[in-house]
Amino acid sequence: MDARSIAIAIPLFFLLIGVEMLATKRLPGGAFRFADSISSLSCGVGQQVLGFLLGAVQVGGYALVYEHLRVATISPSSVLAWVVLLFGVDLCYFLYHWASHRVNFLWATHAVHHQSEEYNLTTALRQSWFTSVTSWIFYLPLAVAGFPPLMFVLMLTANTLYQFWIHTRAVGRLGFLEVFLNTPSHHRVHHGIDPIYIDRNYGGIFIFWDRLFGTFQREEQEPVYGTVKPLASFNPVWANVEPWVHLGKMARQTRRLRDKIFVWFMPPEWRPADLGGPVTIPEVTRSEQRRYGIWAPRGLNTYVLVGFATIAAATGGLLLYAAALSSLKLMAIVVLVIVTMVTWGALFEAKAWAVPLEWARLALAVALGAWLAAGTSAFVPVTAGAAAGALLLAIWVGRYRGRAPRIRAALPAAAT
Repeated sequence: MDARSIAIAIPLFFLLIGVEMLATKRLPGGAFRFADSISSLSCGVGQQVLGFLLGAVQVGGYALVYEHLRVATISPSSVLAWVVLLFGVDLCYFLYHWASHRVNFLWATHAVHHQSEEYNLTTALRQSWFTSVTSWIFYLPLAVAGFPPLMFVLMLTANTLYQFWIHTRAVGRLGFLEVFLNTPSHHRVHHGIDPIYIDRNYGGIFIFWDRLFGTFQREEQEPVYGTVKPLASFNPVWANVEPWVHLGKMARQTRRLRDKIFVWFMPPEWRPADLGGPVTIPEVTRSEQRRYGIWAPRGLNTYVLVGFATIAAATGGLLLYAAALSSLKLMAIVVLVIVTMVTWGALFEAKAWAVPLEWARLALAVALGAWLAAGTSAFVPVTAGAAAGALLLAIWVGRYRGRAPRIRAALPAAAT
C-alpha cells in the first residue's frame, strides 16, 4: 500500500473514530471499550511499522512478476484500465479473503482482524502484522496481465481505505447501495460468529462477488462479534502470535504425520480425529456472550492514551519520511514500536514485568531520539527533552508497579 496515503489519512481516521464514539454512546452495550480500542489500534500501528520490512515482499514480488512474466503493458493513462483494475483488485481481494478464512495458515495471518469483541472503526485498523507475506500472491494475475506496480499499489490502497468506514454499528442499511456495494450492514455479518454468519460476505468494495459465488448473507439480527475461539487478551503481540501457537500446538499433539501436515492447510473448524474431530460452531446471542474485560485505573488509561497519541503521531511521520532513514535506524524504530505494543498490553493486564519493561522502553526511546538527532543542532534539546519526558513518565507509570490484575470476563455484550 502507499505509505504516504495512509499517513495523510491517519488524522481523518481519528476524527471519524471520535465522531463514531459520540454517535454510538447510547447503543446497547456501547461500541467502544478503552483497552480493546487501544489493542486494535496498536495492531494497526504495528502493521504499518512492520510494513517497512515486510511490505517490500508484496510490492517486490508483484514488480518481479510484472517485469518478467507480463503478457502486455497497460498504460496508466487509460481510464478503462483503471476501471478494469478497480474490479480486478477487488476480485483478487475477494479470493484472498475467502482463502484466509478457509486455509489455516492463511487464517493465522488474518484472525487478528476478527479478534475484537467490539465492532467499530478501531476494528478496521486492527490488522495482522504478517498479512503482506501471503496476500500478494493473490494479486499476481494483475501483474501478468500487465498492470504496472504503481497502478496496483494505488488501487490496492484505495481498496483498503474504502473498507475503513464499513466497520461501524452506527450506520444501518443503505437501500439500493446494498445490492452492489459492501456496506456496514454486510460487513457486520462478516465479523459475526453466529453460525448463520460464519464465513460470509468476503467482498472488499463490492458485494456482488459474494452474490455470484454463493457466500452472501443478509444481516438478519446484529451479529455477535469476535472469534469462535476468543483471544482473551489485549496484548497486540500475543494477538498476532497466538494463531500460530495454536496451530503449532495441534501439530505437536496429533499423532499421525498426515494430520500434522493437514493442520496447516485445512479450514479453521477442522481438527484431527485424535483431537476430537471437526468443531461445531455453537449458537450464541449478544445477551449470552461474555466479552473479555479488564479493569485498569483511570490514571493508567490516561498514561497509555498519552503514549499512544505520541506513537501514532510518530508513525504518521515515519510513513512520510522513512526514505530518509538508514535501514539500521528504521529497524531500531520498529523494535521500539513492538516493545511498546508489548508493554501496553502487559500494563492493562497487570503483568509483574510490565512496569520494568516500560522503564526499559522509555530508556530505549531516549537513546533512539539521541541517535536520530546526533550530528544536528537539535541533538541537545531533543536528548534533554526526551530524557526529561521519560523521567516524568517513568515516575507516573511506577505508581502502578505491583498492581493486582482485575480481569472481568463476564461482561454481557448487550448490557446497558
